[in-house]
Amino acid sequence: MQGDEARVLLGFPPNSRPTLSQVKAAYRKKVWESHPDLFPLHEKPGAESKFKLISEAYTYLQTGNSSLLFVSRDISKNLNRGLQALKNG
Repeated sequence: MQGDEARVLLGFPPNSRPTLSQVKAAYRKKVWESHPDLFPLHEKPGAESKFKLISEAYTYLQTGNSSLLFVSRDISKNLNRGLQALKNG
């Protein structure tokens, strides 16, 4: 997941630089709106997918927020590989 994608999922403009508290507030709002338990049974699979993406976006922005300016746009869409690349430098 790239930074722009994570920010858009949480409701921020693509090139914005939200603070950690703004990220947390946006995450809480989006989680409440997309929690799978709030949807009828036939809509749960889509809600679960969206919920997982929002959680990944939150994790990405929380762990990488201090270095988002230096994160390349070429980081893999796979969150684990992206985080591993950041750890390995």
